[in-house]
Amino acid sequence: MNKPANMAVNLNSVLLFFALTGYFAVASESKPEDHSVSVKEIVFIIRSQKQSYHAERAKLVKADIEQQCRILGLDQPKIVILSDEYPESGQWVLLPLLPRFQDAYVKTKYKWIFFCEDETRVKISGLLEVLKRFDPNERWFLGKELRDHEATIIHHYKFHNNPSVFAFPDFEAGWLLSVPLLEVLGERWVSEERHMDFTIDVKHELALFIWDENNGVKLTHVPELCSGNRESNDPAKDDNEAKEMIEKEAEMIPKRKAGCVTSYPTEIPQCGHPVSKSNLYFAVKTCEKFHKTRVPVVKETWAKHTELITYFSEKADSSIPTISTGIPNTQRGHCGKTFYIFNHFMTDPWLKKIPWLVITDDDTILSVPRLQRMLSCYNPDEPQFIGERYGFGHTKSGWGFDYITGGGGMVFSRPAVAAMLENNCRCLSDADPDDMIIGACVKRIGHSITHSPLLHQARPDDYVPAFLQHQTPVSFHKHWNNDPYQVYKDWFAADDIEVDLELDSTDLDIELAEEMDAVVEDDHHNLVISADIDSDLSLEIDADLDSDKDDLDSDTDFDIDQEENSQEEIHSSDEVEQDMNEGKSSHIEL
Repeated sequence: MNKPANMAVNLNSVLLFFALTGYFAVASESKPEDHSVSVKEIVFIIRSQKQSYHAERAKLVKADIEQQCRILGLDQPKIVILSDEYPESGQWVLLPLLPRFQDAYVKTKYKWIFFCEDETRVKISGLLEVLKRFDPNERWFLGKELRDHEATIIHHYKFHNNPSVFAFPDFEAGWLLSVPLLEVLGERWVSEERHMDFTIDVKHELALFIWDENNGVKLTHVPELCSGNRESNDPAKDDNEAKEMIEKEAEMIPKRKAGCVTSYPTEIPQCGHPVSKSNLYFAVKTCEKFHKTRVPVVKETWAKHTELITYFSEKADSSIPTISTGIPNTQRGHCGKTFYIFNHFMTDPWLKKIPWLVITDDDTILSVPRLQRMLSCYNPDEPQFIGERYGFGHTKSGWGFDYITGGGGMVFSRPAVAAMLENNCRCLSDADPDDMIIGACVKRIGHSITHSPLLHQARPDDYVPAFLQHQTPVSFHKHWNNDPYQVYKDWFAADDIEVDLELDSTDLDIELAEEMDAVVEDDHHNLVISADIDSDLSLEIDADLDSDKDDLDSDTDFDIDQEENSQEEIHSSDEVEQDMNEGKSSHIEL
């Protein structure tokens, strides 16, 4: 009895799919060779993270793909949430997993591997249409191309004579490997000798490996793979709502040329009200050498938007003021300094109820309101280790460890700091690299680093403009060869003032709402009981906290030191390479 109805539903799905893929194109238009594939011949790999918020975001990407296939009457595809299927550390680097991808997907029905991030969205019908242009039996590396405009340290000054000659993919727009190319890459990764090394910008390093000094495959730019083409991702919809949207898109296809088949949002994800400033404790690492140069920049820019901030130095300076440690400054690592801050955060009675610790350098440039919004998606009651993620030693799956780069800002929840100290994480010397010591410790105690692409270890000039244009950055780092005041003005100032006013207004509304909620109606006497006493007490505590934050206890056995002047940093590619090689040797010994 239901067979005709089912046939009608299936026919509608087929017609909708054909409309979306351009089946009813004008007959007079010339068509390129058709290399059509079905969705069941594509593996979708979502480069996810273990942290709960990001794990849920990856599930939404998976659900969206499955829903589209269901509505269009397509087979359900193979979808891999990377951190679930490959939970070992370093899976985000991808290169060590190439042999395992090869074993799983070569010599099978699969023809393409599509990679994306946990905020990427893909139109399945559009992707299938794009892939018609590429023969899956050949070696293809497809993506939205990015090109450096100048030589940059994050890419090891590669192609310093002509940086724009080399193209690498924007991961956020999605990118693809044909299975024949995957087979070659998997074999190469196993057969070639690997050395312990750093992973800084994986998209550039992966493209270099695939290019293989011009013996391999270059990236082919696909204009339909897009990022920064929407402000935010739409909430999940039921099948009926999703079908209506797909039908509207199908109606628009004859009226426009082919558009984007992937998208990535520009706005900072926000999960409710931004974290209150009173719940953020900023610890700035400095030294006497920079008290009159770098510290004033911090105080005159982003520090104006903080409520709780302390400057840690080896010498007391009442004009700032600083917390003195009396420990001589060191040139390289800052491990003693950072662990001093950890202990101070955990033991100072005025800080015991503050859930978030943000450690920065004195040449970090950031936006406090944007950080407040970003952190709204993370639960401070769980161990959170958040920052720009680098890696070391990821030569095989599970080898090496991840770490947070300190210059862009390191964010820790209180349980995260407690976990490190309770498990005897410590420095071998005060001059050890704090970020790497923390990273190795986090892996040892069974936790993971959470990557935020919005926190940046380098200057704006060190990133491709097209990459920064499709995000809302939270931080940058270094005063070398730039004006930090101008960087703050260009990237953060206007938004900080506007957002700060909005947040202050919203905070006031919330306080008033809480007071109203605290008013209790007595059923028998119709009496009103106000919560003003609690409110006044809270204000007194906040006032005490503000007046005493400059007198924080400095009597401790831990060391504080600070990095060298930015004018003494690397000024040529040769010096940079020498410095990196020296750094690698010291890290390997660790």
